[in-house]
Amino acid sequence: MSHIEQSDGFPAPVAPAGQTGESTGAARWRTDWDSKIEPVSGNGWVNAVASTVLDGRAVAVTAGGDGTARVWDLAAGEQIGQMLELYRGPVNAVAATVLNGRPVAVTAGDDGTARLWDLATCEQIGDHLVSAYSDVWAVATAVPDGRPVAVTSEAEGPLQVIDLADGRPLGELTGHDGPVPAVATTVLDGRPIAVTAGADDTMRVWDLTTCEQLCSRPTTEPSAMSAGLEDGRPVAVTLAQAVLADAPRHDITDHVLRVWDLTGREPAGQVVDGPWSSGAQALTPRGRLLVSSCAGLAALTHH
Repeated sequence: MSHIEQSDGFPAPVAPAGQTGESTGAARWRTDWDSKIEPVSGNGWVNAVASTVLDGRAVAVTAGGDGTARVWDLAAGEQIGQMLELYRGPVNAVAATVLNGRPVAVTAGDDGTARLWDLATCEQIGDHLVSAYSDVWAVATAVPDGRPVAVTSEAEGPLQVIDLADGRPLGELTGHDGPVPAVATTVLDGRPIAVTAGADDTMRVWDLTTCEQLCSRPTTEPSAMSAGLEDGRPVAVTLAQAVLADAPRHDITDHVLRVWDLTGREPAGQVVDGPWSSGAQALTPRGRLLVSSCAGLAALTHH
């Protein structure tokens, strides 16, 4: 069973699906199981999900343990286009953006590469963005100063900011002590930012124009993270394994979805209980939170 915590670290009241919660002043979510996409299981274990708009349709891009990424029409609940055959090993991360007027996806995998794909044709664009000696764990995209970039995290290496137009590294985000399994991007006070969470139990916010750290907060290490705007307010949503109080760190008992208000320390909201077992999630441009599970892809709608 999963539960939800507010950003102050204390458990928030959890409402049954379709009902509101009890926390005063908090944004509320409900599970829209009608938007569940059953065929997402074709990816095997879903490691990552991203969302974008393709030909006017809201779509999700999923990446899985079978070494593939797939594109799904969220309204129809159907796979569209061709399957992207990527890796011999798992695909760990996926992000979506627009490059030169066309929707693109960036994927990262256990073969030590990050790759750029045209979502309309499902074909790779150019050479690998990253060719590393270790796994590439996370990727996110942003557009600082009108330039689409990817932020990548390697198992053994720095957080890199890469220009998607030419594949050139633009800078590094340094400050975490250890690996960084989760990266997301959004906009704060009009500037593109990256939000990262590492094995050092900190969540850090970075200015992507300058690659400077803006702030740091303690948090448990998440298995997945997304960021975006909820009611016009920048938030990050982390999914982490919870540990019982006074229990050893390895004694994992649960998963926790936690919503963080990036403008302050007040709780930004709560998410209803659900089978959040795979650790893949994304905030859509239209304000829904996509969370994958063993049952498929659930769309959580703001309520």
